[in-house]
Amino acid sequence: MSSMIQTNLPIPVPAPRAPINIRAATMDDLPFVDELQKKYRKNLGFSSMEMLKGKINLGQMIIAESAGEKLGYLIGQDRYFKRDDVGIVYHLVVKEARQRGFIGAALLKAQFDRSAYGCRLYCCWCAQDLEANRFWESMGFVPLAYRNGSETRGKNGAARVHIFWQKKIRGKDDHCNWWFPSKTDQGALRADRLVFPIPPGVRWREVKPIVLPGQSEVLKVESGEKKQLPGKRQHAVKPKIPPSLSAQCGFRGFASKIVPAIKEKPKKEPRKKATFDPKFVAAARELRDRYLEQVNDGGYALESAGKYDLVRQFAEVGLDGSPSAAVPLRIAA
Repeated sequence: MSSMIQTNLPIPVPAPRAPINIRAATMDDLPFVDELQKKYRKNLGFSSMEMLKGKINLGQMIIAESAGEKLGYLIGQDRYFKRDDVGIVYHLVVKEARQRGFIGAALLKAQFDRSAYGCRLYCCWCAQDLEANRFWESMGFVPLAYRNGSETRGKNGAARVHIFWQKKIRGKDDHCNWWFPSKTDQGALRADRLVFPIPPGVRWREVKPIVLPGQSEVLKVESGEKKQLPGKRQHAVKPKIPPSLSAQCGFRGFASKIVPAIKEKPKKEPRKKATFDPKFVAAARELRDRYLEQVNDGGYALESAGKYDLVRQFAEVGLDGSPSAAVPLRIAA
């Protein structure tokens, strides 16, 4: 009987199949990171070079490498929504040829270990139609909430849903309360999005987008105008040739050859940010607070389907207050 119980408990994450080193990213890593994020752009969204440089300067990017080969990277921080107890992972990418070798788990573990002492929770957003959700689930993350994503980026052009995953990173920390935002206003969509708790008994695969009264117009703003399809060229506008110049050239066709065609650029109107009626924002906040009150008081237990016991490690502090060198608090730059 005891052996059966033991097999159902999470097990420690196995070591990567190849010895790897995890370090803070430098500007020399930009080409590698940019290449990977462009390859998985549909999963990650677009990140400009300026944004990537900013993350490196802030120390919010780490690199996994082995024998001089760069294997993957993670972008995250130990502070989310100005909360010192909640961290977030923005990007976690491993080269396709080196996936399923626990490199992603090693990056995630390193991010936990390098976080500030008061950080007790880590979260991430993941589109519902991505296989990456299986990874977050196996690492012990719990699907707490969801929000509407892009209107047309899901499978078969369907509306997308983003799942909010969260994990307690200090082991069985009963003093740590679960939390999620009631509204987000950042990201590629540049629109306000309400966040809803996943109802008890509902799997993360089963939640559907919520359309509120008047939201059809909001979704149109989110999706934006249709971009020009690849392969279709915009026709150049033929310049108007003055009659005097045409007469001097001897025939009308010659002037059009010596005067370059001028392409008119359409004026871009500033993109409007989609917002919700304040009453919906207040209702979402109240729903969030009531749900978390029941969860954190033990009225509804959140069960993890994680296979691995992925928690952070703390350095042992000596009598002089210096941390032990065996388990560093932060990764050296």
